[in-house]
Amino acid sequence: MKSNRIILIFIFFSVGYFLYFRGKSGPIVDLWKVVTGVFESKNSKSEEKNPYKAKEPEIETTATNGDEKYDDAAKASNIIAKKKSNDKQEKEDDSSIFDRIKNKIFNTNTQEESSDNGEIPDFVLPAIHYGDEIIKHKNYTLRYEEDYEVPAWVAYKLRGEYTKGFANRAVNQFIPDRKVKDNSALTGDYSNTGYDRGHMLPAGDFKCCQELMNETFFMSNICPQVPDFNRGIWENIEERVRGWAVRDEEVFVVTGPILRKGLPTIGRYNRVAIPEYFYKIVLFYQPKSDKKSRMIAFLLPNEALFGKRMNNYVVSVDEVEKVTGIDFFAKLPADIQTKLEANSSWSDWTKIQ
Repeated sequence: MKSNRIILIFIFFSVGYFLYFRGKSGPIVDLWKVVTGVFESKNSKSEEKNPYKAKEPEIETTATNGDEKYDDAAKASNIIAKKKSNDKQEKEDDSSIFDRIKNKIFNTNTQEESSDNGEIPDFVLPAIHYGDEIIKHKNYTLRYEEDYEVPAWVAYKLRGEYTKGFANRAVNQFIPDRKVKDNSALTGDYSNTGYDRGHMLPAGDFKCCQELMNETFFMSNICPQVPDFNRGIWENIEERVRGWAVRDEEVFVVTGPILRKGLPTIGRYNRVAIPEYFYKIVLFYQPKSDKKSRMIAFLLPNEALFGKRMNNYVVSVDEVEKVTGIDFFAKLPADIQTKLEANSSWSDWTKIQ
């Protein structure tokens, strides 16, 4: 009995001793930290539990979703959405599109050499002039028109393998483009207007890689489109171009709206022009290929075109240049550019090459 009392007294004084010295400096404190650390969970080490502490507020994401709450965050919405959605851009590496395709589709890390480095050849870009606001993303380049809050053109390379994969557009939200000098249009500008947020570079062109598909949702790649146009003939043309890319392995595309002063606008926070017409130009050009180089252009009104066939809207690139004032494929060899841009043959693209 006596020995049990001595042990209890010893334990009592030992605990009291540790409790007294645990908040003080010295070896006793170090020992206390070691002992108590054994019983701490990983979460308790990294974050102090306080039952009286209020829950941290979450970032208001509705500012980028066109929600009614957007009114309370109009000026801040660009900053919020940019920080949330575009941090990855600051960590861009030099890996090529081909490398990402190999890793994501074929599940391989081999160092197989390829001529495809993911860059858009210079000859694909329209003529660029002093003062043009050129925005470059990993899979496309565009010229943004801040007076209209839409792109004048979007240019990109489309390979057949880019169109195959499991990237999911359902995970995306339309987001402001932080690369635009004075901020791009916002998704809220389109809310309750009756117009679709129409992709110039379609999300479906980059099913190969989720990261590349995500970039097609920047608002700098978006224009107001009549819903039945966007989901009808425009989508049909996009599908046809993907088919050509698969068949020919690689094509080059330049697309955009026809812009002019006095267009009607939408927008709660920006004045976004509603184009009356859209164009899409497709080029097959591989000098070392046995296949004949060819070019085709479409010029379509931004309206429901029920029952209309896409070949009814085939025009020459020269005609598109007249209405846009843009010099397309300016760095193609002059003789090839002159010949291809004057052509408007639907049959050249539909027949088996």
